[in-house]
Parts: sequence; structure tokens; C-alpha cells
Amino acid sequence: MKALILSVSTGQGHHATGQAVAACFEQMGVQCQTLDAYGYIEPLLQEMLSKGYLITTKYIPKITSKAYDLIVRKTEPVSDHSVSKLANTFMAEELLDYLCTYQPDVVVCTHVLSSTMMSILKERKEYWGIVAGIVTDFTVHPLWEETRHLDYYVTPSMLLEYQMRQKGLDVNKLLPFGIPIRPEFSEKMEKTEARRLLQLSESKNTLLLMGGSMGYGKIDKSLLQIDGLPMEFQVIVVCGSNKKMYRKIEKLIPRLKNDVRVYGYVNNVHQMMDAADCIITKPGGITSSEALAKELPMIMVNPIPGQEERNVQFMLNNGLAVYVSKTFPIDEAVFSLFRHPETIKRISETAALRGKKHATQNLCQFLMDKVTERKNELLVQKLEAAIPVAPSLLR
Repeated sequence: MKALILSVSTGQGHHATGQAVAACFEQMGVQCQTLDAYGYIEPLLQEMLSKGYLITTKYIPKITSKAYDLIVRKTEPVSDHSVSKLANTFMAEELLDYLCTYQPDVVVCTHVLSSTMMSILKERKEYWGIVAGIVTDFTVHPLWEETRHLDYYVTPSMLLEYQMRQKGLDVNKLLPFGIPIRPEFSEKMEKTEARRLLQLSESKNTLLLMGGSMGYGKIDKSLLQIDGLPMEFQVIVVCGSNKKMYRKIEKLIPRLKNDVRVYGYVNNVHQMMDAADCIITKPGGITSSEALAKELPMIMVNPIPGQEERNVQFMLNNGLAVYVSKTFPIDEAVFSLFRHPETIKRISETAALRGKKHATQNLCQFLMDKVTERKNELLVQKLEAAIPVAPSLLR
């Protein structure tokens, strides 16, 4: 069996999802390749999309948020001659050469744009394998309505069924397995053991403060507000690729009363989550799924306009997190949680019910079974076509 993971570069979340699926497939003995669709078709376009995403979310967030709201409220169906449909049709043609050469049995798309390209090829009957698109946020992006010809939609929750129905998608194709996460987030280490590994105090309340892979947001100001609380904490700060923020925190630490450990880009966030009593982070779909799998209470800050604002609404409405706002700043959020430990317990218990610890394994096994079923059906058809029928049976 061959699998292709098809992604697009807008943040690290889509690639992280693809890496989790690819690693699981490979463990199951499936030959797997990963491809950035836009990077393969036109590297310059990939770079423009990646930088454009960063610019719109960082420098003009209010405009981005309003534009997203307008698209969400649109009720008329997408035209076959829309700019996005025409552009993706052209790029789908370019992608076809790769598919014909590699000939995957299944394609897993971790971005709505790569899903749109594969939907076009499925509609034209130019690709006959199985295609699954993964919704990597707790909402259905407006562009998903252009992917009607996919075989399956992987969603973080069954609660997205109504949104999918509104967008004209076939809910019978819904696979609410959860957003695929790496296996280290599916298992939970004892808190004391995780703290020993990280050389932390085993008895202090512990906060994990992050801003995604890019170190998004005002992490330094959040840290100062937390340090002003009349409580004692130890704080793990992860700045990701934001070297400027890392240096700011380093200079800040001598002024703080609490024990603070600062890191840049790390590969052991799963251990940090096990060590923490609470995570303070922007509500990306992947990070939220990882925290849910770890049954870790979340304090959500600095959502990126659009999907992450919808993630906030989903998490709040389902009792899975606390949200920081202008009228409910981060110090109040932390204080309210740790002043009432029963709240932390309640959120953890709710996360245990909603978290999808085995999303990756369940998805890969399902797709492997479907590919096997399809191959068996084709084999039977070939055998039936090859076996001559007795004349008596034709009467």
C-alpha cells in the first residue's frame, strides 16, 4: 500500500498533522511520501502564501477577522468560475503528473487547499484512489464547500456535523476521529516523573506558557502579569522560532520572583504538558488537540483571526478552557483557576471525555481497511471477468 500526505505551508500545524499521519502509516508498513502541494507546483507561490499568512495574521488581524466573518456569512454556493476554483483547477493539473508517477492508494490532505485540488481530480475521475481531507480546527473553514468530491472528512468532533451540512457536504463521509496527533501526546506520564526529567520542583504549581511554533503574541507581558500574582509558580516558557522573544524573556528572568525556564524551539512539548497543571497558549487546532489528549486545562490567549477565534468559541462552549480578554486579563484567569482547584479538575475531566487520544491510529487503520476492501473488490471483478460463464447459466 502507498500513501501520500498532501499539505500546504500556512503555519506549522498542517505539517505537524501530516507528520503524525505519515509516521503512523510507516509503523504499519505503509510506503508513505509527504508533499507540499504548492511547493511542488510553484515554490514561489508557496513562499508567497506562507509569508502572506504570517503578514495578515500578525500585522492586520482585525481586517483578516472581518474578512473571515464575511466569508462565513456567505450563503450562496461557490461558483464554478470563482477565482479560487479556477486557480486550484490549474494547480490540480500540475499535481496530476506526481500522482501518476507515485500512484498512491490513498491521499491524506492536511489543508483545505490541497483538499480542493484533490476534489477536482476526483470529480474529473483523473484519480481513482481514496482521498481524505483533515479539518485541522474546531470549525469548518468556508473553503471546505469546494471539496465535495472527497471520500472522507476527518473532523475533531462529531459536533461539526451541522456546519458541514450547512456547507452542502455529505455528512455520511464524516470521520470524527479527531485531529491526528503524534503518539507521544496520546500517552500520559506521571506529573512528578515529568518534572524530574525537566529538573523542576515536584511540588510547585506549574504553568506552561507558549505562543505556537512561531512564538506568537506578547509572551513577555503575559509572564510579567502572572509573576505579579500573590501565588507561587514555576513557569515553563516556550518561544518557538521567535528568537527576539527568547532574548526578551532571558533579560526579564532576573527581575521575576518565580522560577522561570525559557526555551526556544523544542521537541519535548509532550513532556512539558505532562509536567504542567495548566497551559497558556494561543488556541491552534493542533495544540488544542494535544492539550485535550493530555487532559490539560487551557487558558487561551491571542487567537489568530478566523479559525482560531472559532476554536475559542468551541472550547468555551464545551467547558474545555478559559479565555483571556480585555476585561478578563491573564492574571485573573490564572488566579481564578488556581484559587479554585475544583475548576482545574472539572476541565480535566471534560477534556478526558472530549479528547481524541488515538485519532491518528484510528484514521490510518480505517484508511488501510478501506484500501484493502477496494483492492479485494477489484480483484473479484477481474476474476469474474476472466472466468467464462456456462451457457446454461445464461438462459
